[in-house]
Amino acid sequence: MSGVESSPPDVEETPDEMESETMDAFTLDGDSADPNYSSLVDTITTRISSASSVCKRSVQLISLLLVVMIAVIVSYSPPIRPVTFRMPPAPKLTGPLTENNRLRSTQQILKSRIVGPESIAIGSDGTLYTGLANGKIVSVRGKVITEIGYTGHVHCSSEETCGRPLGVRIHNESLYVINAYKGILKVSLNGDSQQMLVNMKDESIRLNNRQTRFLNDLDISSAGVIYFTDSSSRHSREYNIYEFLEAGPHGTLFSYNMLTHEIKVLISGLHFPNGVQLAPDESYVLVAECTRARIVRYWLRGELTGTWDYFAVNLPGYPDNIRRRESGGYWLGMAAIRRHPFSLVDSLAPYPQVRATLTKILPYFLLRSLASQYGMVVVLDEFGNIMDSLQDPGGLVIPSSSEIAEHDGVLYIGSYYSSFIGKLRLKDEF
Repeated sequence: MSGVESSPPDVEETPDEMESETMDAFTLDGDSADPNYSSLVDTITTRISSASSVCKRSVQLISLLLVVMIAVIVSYSPPIRPVTFRMPPAPKLTGPLTENNRLRSTQQILKSRIVGPESIAIGSDGTLYTGLANGKIVSVRGKVITEIGYTGHVHCSSEETCGRPLGVRIHNESLYVINAYKGILKVSLNGDSQQMLVNMKDESIRLNNRQTRFLNDLDISSAGVIYFTDSSSRHSREYNIYEFLEAGPHGTLFSYNMLTHEIKVLISGLHFPNGVQLAPDESYVLVAECTRARIVRYWLRGELTGTWDYFAVNLPGYPDNIRRRESGGYWLGMAAIRRHPFSLVDSLAPYPQVRATLTKILPYFLLRSLASQYGMVVVLDEFGNIMDSLQDPGGLVIPSSSEIAEHDGVLYIGSYYSSFIGKLRLKDEF
């Protein structure tokens, strides 16, 4: 046996033994505790406690804000007094309403040079006349835009003071213009003169004990009688979405005799009446009733004189202006369509409180975005039947149409907010 002391053989430690030694190294008993570790634990504990306190305060703050919001929503009176109603199911896009892209061929003329050409009248020489969102009344010849009139003050700061020209018509070589806020103007085609024919802000004019707030469209008979609409006695044009969501019977069809200066109420209690159009023989006048997706007919001649009925019902969209076709029947612009099988506005019809709440919690510009972007022009025959349609699904070229004016084989498409006039040659589509 050697005299040299040998080392003990290596012994492999088990995992449990290694864990035990590790735990021993971090024992917190008395003086054997690692001071750095204790400091780290204290820091982590403090931060966790602080974070927990912040979270609690955040939750309390959010809860408080929610309570305040709910209290405001409950206590704040909405800007509308919506009514309960029900719409029939929107018609399917089949037959003459079959989805198509025929409006995609439309040319956007005067793009970014004008805004809001809602209504378009066309002179015998092809000159276009329209009113714009800034209150100006203009003529358009080719690419030349000429101001011929104005509905408001020179130095105006709001839509009401600037005025908003909507419906326009040519009669006896003069242009007749509806100012949504004030009344009816007569403007010379060359812009030399302008006259206020009817001032609906005159305190002496209070028909049905209501003040007009949203004059919209007009047509003129051969005898010099102007038929015109007031869309609402409650909301101005600037807040037309409120009238749309309220959907109450606040509208009126009037007549004004330019010879006797007499104003009459023909129909009251209409739901957002806008477009006006006389029959070719002037035996009746048509009125588009926007929030009920239908057209009313008021009889001016015959056994039914002084009564009214429905000319077209359950339309595929919310109608705006209606104008005659040169080949018979009518062009009907759609401000927005009613989608089948689900239409948001239609679905909210039976729930007035939901509509009222929307006006309290959503900014006005978001309410305007509820309308679908889908261009549609409908062709009606002389009996109110849908014969054809021109469409632009998705509104890529024509997102909405307020009016269609026809002249020499061309359709001019207006809009109350677009920055152009649509121009579509009929030979490309018919």
